[in-house]
Amino acid sequence: MSSFTTPALAATTEPTDSWSRFFGRLVPVLAVVGPALALVAALFVTLQVQMLPGDLDWISEPESLFFYLGAIAFPATWIVIGRVIAARAQRTGIVVTVLGVLGAFTGASAAAWRHLSIDLVDRGVDPELVNEAWENPTLYSSLATVATFPAFFLVPFIAGIAILATKVAPAWTAIALLCFGPTLMAAQGFYAATQITYPLAWAFMLAAVVGVLRADHDRRAGS
Repeated sequence: MSSFTTPALAATTEPTDSWSRFFGRLVPVLAVVGPALALVAALFVTLQVQMLPGDLDWISEPESLFFYLGAIAFPATWIVIGRVIAARAQRTGIVVTVLGVLGAFTGASAAAWRHLSIDLVDRGVDPELVNEAWENPTLYSSLATVATFPAFFLVPFIAGIAILATKVAPAWTAIALLCFGPTLMAAQGFYAATQITYPLAWAFMLAAVVGVLRADHDRRAGS
């Protein structure tokens, strides 16, 4: 079969390769940075640094900043985990990536709400009223949450089961992913021992993505 590489097509090859190299290096870094910053954010809550008053005493001002920065990188975390799973289960890897990126918007939304809460309290709004908005959102806010919230907690479960089934990474990475959702729900949904469960949840996620990346690196080096 003859080649139809034209000068125009040839000219696009080098930029495309540069793009692939750049994001091939950047995405794995961001995959780790996301949960790492979320862990740092959670530690501010553990240490009770600059907590808001009254009913918003579960929000730390520096936590909101670090969590927001981490949330920006959450899509990369699931792109990496999905890609590694796809090496042995392509459809499952695609599902993990799509649901993970969709669920990542929940993290970004929660971080934005934290910033808004801080600004409102800073301008004299009663923390009880702000907390009531958290607990009783409007219909449209609820619909937006319904679109992304289930994916946020479902995808670690799917990824964990997929890793156990495909053995694409050590079993402990799968266990860490399976522990992430319930631990974070205990921290942020039920406020159960938040100063422990909140950082623990993100420690699980950070350990999982580092383990998955290490397993992928070893697999590629051995192939």
